[in-house]
Amino acid sequence: MHYIPLDIPLDLSLDILSSQTIASYNAYINETYSSKRLEVLLTKVCHAIGGNVLNIASQDYTPQGASVTLMISEEAKPESLVAHLDKSHLCIHTYPEETPQDGIAIFRVDIELSTCGVISPLKVLDYVIEAFSADVIDIDYRIRGMTRDQRGKKYFSDNDITQISDHLTKATLDKYRVKNIVMATHNLFHCKLARQTIDLKQHVFNVGSCIDRHQLSAIDEQKTKVRLTTELNELFIGK
Repeated sequence: MHYIPLDIPLDLSLDILSSQTIASYNAYINETYSSKRLEVLLTKVCHAIGGNVLNIASQDYTPQGASVTLMISEEAKPESLVAHLDKSHLCIHTYPEETPQDGIAIFRVDIELSTCGVISPLKVLDYVIEAFSADVIDIDYRIRGMTRDQRGKKYFSDNDITQISDHLTKATLDKYRVKNIVMATHNLFHCKLARQTIDLKQHVFNVGSCIDRHQLSAIDEQKTKVRLTTELNELFIGK
């Protein structure tokens, strides 16, 4: 999520956004989160969980946004004779807001990782959160159906999981508020996170160049932080 107005002269109302500022922001989103860059990110995710990329399909959209889908398989390891080569997929879709609302543009990313075998998305949660500098995160982990080993034995759960936050590092947990919802009888686990503190350098578009030209007053900083905090709370609580 990005807050845009600090890239305009501070003697203007914070509610006024120039078309040039919006165009610059949209260009930044299109470049930073292009399908080519998302392909690189998803390939790293695939390799991090022990997968192998079979095929990549990607698309950039107009005016902005992108989608990437990877067909993946589990890498067979020489020392393991029970490794499966079950086909899985890894998808990402971006939904950037083209027009900011009240000076705030929300950048939403949906990632889906479906696997069958021993590779698990739980291994890369911290990496994905950090890669997008995510402010609010919804994580669903669902165990569907079953898989078998080479002896034919069924496995209905491929990971020992009590709650999703147990699979996040302390460094990640220190940055976020965390809410776990566990429906173990339905093999469904949910976790929601929201950033605890607001750093304007991470949230305000072109804040560096803006601060060089205009020294923000304490009132301006506080007003911006209140807006962002309110928005994060709404997304976290779900109202």
